[in-house]
Amino acid sequence: MNQLRVRLLLWVLVPMTLVLALMAVLSWQNARRTALLVQDRRLLASAEVMAGAVGWQQGRLSTETPPAALEMFASRERDRVYFQVRAVSGEVLAGWPDLAKGVPTAGNAPRYSDIQYHGDALRMVTMTRHLYRDGRTSAVLVSVAESRHAYFHLLGTLWRPVLVQESALLALALALMVIGLTLELKPLLILRRDLQAREAEDLTPLGTTQLQRELRPIVETINQYATRLTAQVNIQKRFIADAAHQLRTPVALMSTQLDYAAHLSKDPELSETLRAVRACARRQKDLINQLLSLSHAESSRGANLPRKKASLLHLAQDVLVDLSVLADDKGIDLGLSATSTEASIWTYPTLLHAMLFNLVDNAVRYTPHGGHVTVHVGPDGEGAILQVDDTGPGIPDTLKARVFERFSRGSMSDNDGFGLGLAIVSEAAKACGAQIELATRPGGGLSAIVRLPASET
Repeated sequence: MNQLRVRLLLWVLVPMTLVLALMAVLSWQNARRTALLVQDRRLLASAEVMAGAVGWQQGRLSTETPPAALEMFASRERDRVYFQVRAVSGEVLAGWPDLAKGVPTAGNAPRYSDIQYHGDALRMVTMTRHLYRDGRTSAVLVSVAESRHAYFHLLGTLWRPVLVQESALLALALALMVIGLTLELKPLLILRRDLQAREAEDLTPLGTTQLQRELRPIVETINQYATRLTAQVNIQKRFIADAAHQLRTPVALMSTQLDYAAHLSKDPELSETLRAVRACARRQKDLINQLLSLSHAESSRGANLPRKKASLLHLAQDVLVDLSVLADDKGIDLGLSATSTEASIWTYPTLLHAMLFNLVDNAVRYTPHGGHVTVHVGPDGEGAILQVDDTGPGIPDTLKARVFERFSRGSMSDNDGFGLGLAIVSEAAKACGAQIELATRPGGGLSAIVRLPASET
């Protein structure tokens, strides 16, 4: 029960249901009073007609039953009607002798009561009529009783439509509340979709223009927290970049000194030691360069830097020239295939160069001696495509999603890489808006496919 929509509905629906239930009870009571009033008026009218027929005949009280007194009870429900005209002395002048005796009333005020007669529930009215003769007064009690079928029918007729109307109003109000809550919560749902679609590193502020005034402080607080978090992340990135810059110079000097010392040394053991130290220095230099490339790619995301027009063919040629020595050392055939010499896009040339360089560098490092590495360049719809094919061992499908993580080297733990190459490729691709796909080649090896979007200045 933690859904906001359900809780809001309950907060509105429960009080409204209670109010409508109370209104239904009040409506039932009003209908009951109305139906009872109608029946009592009919009974009183009949009793008055019967009372008017009472008179003196030959010195005795006598009466006749006027047809009109009973005709007014005619209805589809066919209620049973009973009456009794009785002198106060107890003499029954007309009607049912065993009908319950009515109680004399003060003045001419009628008295109403509910009785049981032969198993029927009856509503009865009793009124008193005073007759004068020879200086004395005689009182006659007239009682008329009716069964309650017409009463209950009228009660249902009066109350049932009200109940239906109130239930329809409750259903309509519920439907309108659901629609209203859906519309009012739509900005929150849009905000949720925007957050789900974001990359994990995207900490740009959330928009608040579409949110209600009560919800804006919450989002503004989240934005403030994201701003502080972004500042901390930037501090860490700057620390890595500054540390790499500070390490680059001493490592370069150390490599130069080691090269000089290797030429001076004549001792075979010392020369072997110097070669091992020089290899470690080169690895440190490569690691520092990769850290700088990764930091540059990360800092370029969301920076809205100006794009420049870059020729993919020239870019690929530069990368192959840079890595030709490494390929020659491993006896790898390094080639270039271009479907168009005019393949150019607006992008970040430095990041694109780092992305392609690391893809080709990885392909060369993991491809065994005598293998092939080929770079394909060409248009792809309105954008362009870069593809690096190799004849190496490839990457298992279970590891393809992890190789873009920092310091992840897949299953090639015996390689001399650092696991940062594909992380640099991933960050550079995100900054350029490109998509990367790793596919296993039918004949063995790996294809790294980069689809670059068309972007104008």
